Amino acid sequence: MRELPRRDLDHVLDHTRHIWPEFRDGRVFITGGTGFVGSWMLETLLYAERTLRLGVRVTVLARDRDTFATRFPHLAGAPGLCLHVGDVRVVDPPTHAFTHFVHCASAATPRMSAERPEEVVDLIENGSRRMVEAAEAAKEPHFLQMSSGSVYGPQPTSLANIPESFTGEADPADPSQRFGAVKLAAERRGALAVKNGVRFVSARAFGLVGPRLPLDGPFAIGNFLGDALAGRPAEILGDGTPVRSWMHVADLVAWCWTILARGTPGAAYNVGSEEPLAIAEAAAQVAALAEPPVPVVRRRDPEKGAIASRYVPDVTRAREELGLEVWIPFDAAIRRTWEWLRQ
Repeated sequence: MRELPRRDLDHVLDHTRHIWPEFRDGRVFITGGTGFVGSWMLETLLYAERTLRLGVRVTVLARDRDTFATRFPHLAGAPGLCLHVGDVRVVDPPTHAFTHFVHCASAATPRMSAERPEEVVDLIENGSRRMVEAAEAAKEPHFLQMSSGSVYGPQPTSLANIPESFTGEADPADPSQRFGAVKLAAERRGALAVKNGVRFVSARAFGLVGPRLPLDGPFAIGNFLGDALAGRPAEILGDGTPVRSWMHVADLVAWCWTILARGTPGAAYNVGSEEPLAIAEAAAQVAALAEPPVPVVRRRDPEKGAIASRYVPDVTRAREELGLEVWIPFDAAIRRTWEWLRQ
């Protein structure tokens, strides 16, 4: 896995400089450090340490030492980094002196939750429970739970942007919503730890784009990028009408570090872009990046009179409480990702 672009590392650092003094001489435990978001959190932290000389020591949980070293050779020998091998569901962290926990080890997708639901439940529920227990044994640590906008269940078509105050919840009996339901349960378990001194916060991520996004998985924008990179038509699996939004992961990571440092204990924060786009529009913009541009194809045509589904957050809480903004608009986000893929 290649290093993240220097431009993206600097972007995160530029928008988080005000919070890094709070990490000075800290001890950070990161789970899921080999995943898409987790590896970004790890690499940006190490970059901040290297640039600002914070005295931070980082322990990252991985299932296999050799796999980590093979995937991230540029990180494996980083000063201040310790690799702890284990399973997040049963691991005993090497020390209770951690000042910050970043829990990203729940890399189950909606597809996985439909195909192997019991494994998803076990990974998210027991992994989160174990990490929160470890945090409760520490001394008033900060704890970031990487969650998902899917906790809300289907967004009402009458609601343009979904806020944290929305009372809808993902239905655990519906295979397509099980992922969100289990994430919500993990959030609630963590919030209970606040009374035990854990500064627990949740980051509910919506659509993402950026380096390391899988190009052959359940993420539409990643599939479009993979199609364009291969010179084949960008294929829309449905009719292209659902409305989504995408945030560059560099913005997401800057938000997450800020939420971890400054978020209100027990609170959940939507993390995403409020810029809505139909999937067909997003596919067209990605297809235009290729030289020559590739065509866009749909598996089926839109139905007349049908109301498009939406999955777009309201990020007022993050903006007003923490001063966070989306700094990389969608067109720039896909161009930056495309440039990285083409290198």
